[in-house]
Amino acid sequence: MNIKQDDIIELTIEKLVYSGSGFSHYNGQVVFVENAVPGDIVKAKVLRVNKNFIQAKVDEILTSSQYRVKPFCPLFNACGGCNLQNVDYDYLIEQKQIILKEFFSSKILKDFDDIEFKPFIKSDVTKEYRCKVQNAISETKVSKRLLCGYYKENTHDVVNIKYCPIQPRIIEQIINYIRENWKLGGYIEKKDKGLLKHVIIRYSSTSKKIILTFVINKDLEWFNKVENDIKSFSDEIIKSFPDVSGVLVNFNPKKTNKILGEKTELIAGEDFIFQKLYSNDGIEYNYKVSKNSFFQTNPFVAQKVFDAVKSLLKANSTILDAYGGVGTIGIFLNTLAKRITLVEECESAIIDAKTNFKLNGCKNYEVFLGNAKRIFKDFLKSRKKFDYAVIDPPRKGSDKESLDSLSKLANAIVYVSCNPATLMRDAKILNDFGFKLKTLQGADMFPYTHHIESIAYFEK
Repeated sequence: MNIKQDDIIELTIEKLVYSGSGFSHYNGQVVFVENAVPGDIVKAKVLRVNKNFIQAKVDEILTSSQYRVKPFCPLFNACGGCNLQNVDYDYLIEQKQIILKEFFSSKILKDFDDIEFKPFIKSDVTKEYRCKVQNAISETKVSKRLLCGYYKENTHDVVNIKYCPIQPRIIEQIINYIRENWKLGGYIEKKDKGLLKHVIIRYSSTSKKIILTFVINKDLEWFNKVENDIKSFSDEIIKSFPDVSGVLVNFNPKKTNKILGEKTELIAGEDFIFQKLYSNDGIEYNYKVSKNSFFQTNPFVAQKVFDAVKSLLKANSTILDAYGGVGTIGIFLNTLAKRITLVEECESAIIDAKTNFKLNGCKNYEVFLGNAKRIFKDFLKSRKKFDYAVIDPPRKGSDKESLDSLSKLANAIVYVSCNPATLMRDAKILNDFGFKLKTLQGADMFPYTHHIESIAYFEK
């Protein structure tokens, strides 16, 4: 075709793909188009030409799609975080359902021809839903003004965000206070110099309390040089924002993509918050969440996802809650369970889980701290069996050895996933181990982004 970089081509956008790009064809060649909405007719600038596809971005909209809407965030084009704010929300949910079905199409996966796709779970709250925020920090070259925000898409350049509509206003106010009053310097990644690398805020949508963590480019031994200054600054924040119940410092002197270092010190208040979730049968659940424990960023959709999990299980069952965190899902299932067995490798999460089981009046539970793969093998050796294994692994998914063990431990598996690609991979593995994917339901944990949460039910 002799298409090359920077060429302008005219396209009609057919649908969305998982990355959030628009999908089109040009002379029979597949084209992925950034910032495009299905139904758009556009002139697109070619970014790169690969063997099997072309990547491009919208240069001019010739005819706007009926599903294209005005983004509600003024930094939509600069930030790149909520990259689908230009799509009508209900239509976006339809597109996500189509994407999920395409991942699990029988054309791609053998033996996956009769999956029941349940209705996609929408988010009733699409603004101010994000209850954990991790802002990168830098500073300007000349004025040394602090920059706080997110990295611009595909870069490590900090976009200075003073207003973000998906986070609660109190978080925005605290970040702006830090931006204007922090005097100890921001981290410059290219030079690997400067003190403050990240600010992490964990917020409870129910108690409204906040814990704040400063991630600094120094180790604990060096900390005494600025300890008094940071403590004084923390006291000022707590005085200005009484809902801040604790301030911590994390030490991360390594040049790494990991946000947190290994050591964290509490310097004011408490290192935990309490979050409530509500099931659709009217039960209130209370959770203690400590500084390093994982908890779902969007509690409004999380409780819908856990209700969906609950609907798949029968009463009076033995349940393995793998990668169980602070017991979030396990406690939600307590009313169905003869016994819940929670497995988690994060020590602070296990401590929180024990507290949370007691906090919610659960008596039929046991917890195991350690690597899931090893503990599953121990269960097999002791001939432990479960009616259900409920697993909620990290984004990378599970692994073949663990899934092999789970297939021998349980009669059915409920797999909660935040990544359809790794879920598809693991579904193939479970299928080989004799587990058929019966139902699949998507959920919109991160509105106006390409992300898809899903609940997959496998039966032996």
